[in-house]
Amino acid sequence: MSLEFVALDFETANRRPGSPCQVGLALVRGGRVAATWGSLMQPPHGRGWFDPDCTQVHGIVERDLEGQPTFERLWPDIEKRLTGRPVVAHNAAFDIAVIRDATSHCGYDWPTLDFGCSLLLARRCYDLPEHTLDAVAAEAAIPLDQHHDAVHDALACALITLDMAHRASAASLDELLRVCGLAWGRLAPERHEPCHPVRTSAPLAVALAPTLF
Repeated sequence: MSLEFVALDFETANRRPGSPCQVGLALVRGGRVAATWGSLMQPPHGRGWFDPDCTQVHGIVERDLEGQPTFERLWPDIEKRLTGRPVVAHNAAFDIAVIRDATSHCGYDWPTLDFGCSLLLARRCYDLPEHTLDAVAAEAAIPLDQHHDAVHDALACALITLDMAHRASAASLDELLRVCGLAWGRLAPERHEPCHPVRTSAPLAVALAPTLF
């Protein structure tokens, strides 16, 4: 795999992984960020309560989601942008858990994804007391003015991954992982029955960012 991947970030309404309320993606092609995309969303049915601790982190409240598409409506569009590309996320275990839990709850099959974790990579590439996204971005001189906005976090994840590849003289993600002694994670399809009727009434277009891929 060359330096082509999608960086992914979810924000959640509460501490349950399957409560996504915002998604951000950054597409990297040929070692450069080619496009970004993101959307607010209403969490899956029955998962839409907001934990004040989560709101304090990302600033999203329930009224911000009025008129936004539901996760059930938006997921096929997210999946289309992920399928066929390796995925990188900072603390990928969390973002992959969001996909697993939310899709399972809604009755969608899990997608087939190869994924890497920029947090684990950063622990091998940067000598820092902590390796949170903002700390690593600062070390790599990458601006992160809107931390915990999903699109900005996905973009920072993409740029950090490219910086690590440059520091390691790695021409591909395969090589970067190998140099760091890490391996790809893999999510494979698993069929589920929906826990509720799928909601599809909210229009999709209102939430799409102007820069798409």
